[in-house]
Amino acid sequence: LNVGDKAPDFNLPDQNGNNVSLKSFSGKKVVHGFSPKQAHWMTTEGQGFRDEFKNFEKKNVAIIGMSADSVQ
Repeated sequence: LNVGDKAPDFNLPDQNGNNVSLKSFSGKKVVHGFSPKQAHWMTTEGQGFRDEFKNFEKKNVAIIGMSADSVQ
């Protein structure tokens, strides 16, 4: 992808086994983080997003993370 390109849609299970697609966030801006392990996202980069989550919500921004971990 290049700057300004639209991300391709995806349909993947979340940590609870529910399907999530990029289309389900239609009308919102999305911050999508990738990490080799879920714990890394939550303990490092994800802390700032966690701390500012309410501010992102107020601006209609969804925050989603994806890791190489299994769904379980």
